[in-house]
Amino acid sequence: MRTRILSLLATIAIFWTAFGAEAEVPILYSTDLFHPHADPDDHYDLACLFAIAEFDVKGVILDLGGTQAKGSGRPAVEQMMHLTGRKVPCAIGLSRPLRGRQDKALDEPDKFQGAVRLILSALRESPEKVVLFTTGSCRDVAAAFNREPELLKKKVGAVYFNIGRGPNESQEECNVGYDPAAYLRLFESGLPLRWCPCFGRDGYETLYQVDQAVVVGACSRPVQNYFVYCLSRSTADPIAFLSGGPHPLPKGPRAMWCTAPMFDAAGRKIYERGGDDFVALPPAEAKKQGLADKAVAAFRFVPMRATLGEPALGWPAFRVQFDPAEPNGLVFRATDPRYKQIMGSALRNLLAGLGR
Repeated sequence: MRTRILSLLATIAIFWTAFGAEAEVPILYSTDLFHPHADPDDHYDLACLFAIAEFDVKGVILDLGGTQAKGSGRPAVEQMMHLTGRKVPCAIGLSRPLRGRQDKALDEPDKFQGAVRLILSALRESPEKVVLFTTGSCRDVAAAFNREPELLKKKVGAVYFNIGRGPNESQEECNVGYDPAAYLRLFESGLPLRWCPCFGRDGYETLYQVDQAVVVGACSRPVQNYFVYCLSRSTADPIAFLSGGPHPLPKGPRAMWCTAPMFDAAGRKIYERGGDDFVALPPAEAKKQGLADKAVAAFRFVPMRATLGEPALGWPAFRVQFDPAEPNGLVFRATDPRYKQIMGSALRNLLAGLGR
C-alpha cells in the first residue's frame, strides 16, 4: 500500500513539474458555438480549450444570445465537461449588436445578461489577471468594458480576439459583421490586445486547414463521438451519445483559425519531433521530453498601432489602419512557410490526448 501511495505521489509530482500552479492561465472563453452547428470549427476550438491543461477556465460565454435561444451550444460544453471532469460556468450572451461603441446594453432582457455578469464577476474574484479569448463577436467583452472599464484595465492580462481581416484591409468578415461597434470598441479600449485576423495578406491571418479524418481519427472513441454528434446534428442525449458507436468519422477538409492563438495564450511553444510531426507543449515539458532545442517559430505576435478609419464605406467595410510605430497592441503573423502543416499536426497531437 505504501509503495502504491509513493508511486501516486511521484506521478503527481511529475505532472506538477510539467504543468505546475505557476503555469495556470485563468481564461474566459467566448464562442459563437451552436447545436445544430453553424461552423464546426467552434467545436474543435472548444475541444482545444478543454485539452490544454494550463487553462483555468473561469467561464464559457455562448455568444450571440438571440441565436443561442434557437440552438444553444450548451450540449457541446456539457460533453466536454463530462469528458474531462472539468466543471465551468456557462452563460448566454447579449442578443443584439451594440448600438454604438459605448453602449452598455443595460436594456437587454435579464436572460441575455449572464455573459457580461460572468465576465465582471470572474474578473473581480480572480487574484490574477485573466485572459479574455473571443472566437465570435466581441459583444459581451465590449459591453463589460463599457460598464466597468477600470476593472478590465486592472484585471485583464490579454484580449485575444479572433476576428477581422489583416492590417490595412477592408474588415468585411463574418465575426466583424456580427457586431462592428463592439469590434471597434476593443481597438480604442487601451486593453492589452492580441489581434488575430482570420484572413489577410503577408501572413496576417490565422487560417489553416486540416483533414478531419486524420485529426478525429487520432482521438479516443468518446471524443470521436463528440465530433460525430456535432457534425450529424444529432438530437440524442449528448452525454449518452459519447459512449456509443462506433460511428462513421467525418472526412474532408476543415478550416480552422484559433489554434495558434490558443497555444500562445497558454504559454505553449511548438516543437518538431521529426518526420513532419509537431507538438505544442509548455517549455518545461518540452525540456523534459528532450525537445527544448527543437522549437519552431511558426508564428509570432508583432507590435501594431491600430487606428480606426471612419466607416465611410459602410458597416463593416471600414479599415483598421496599421502602423507598427508607437504600438498599442500586438497582431498575429504566421512566420514559417510550413505554418498550415505545422498547425494541423499540432492540433492532431493535442486532441489525441483529450479525455484519455
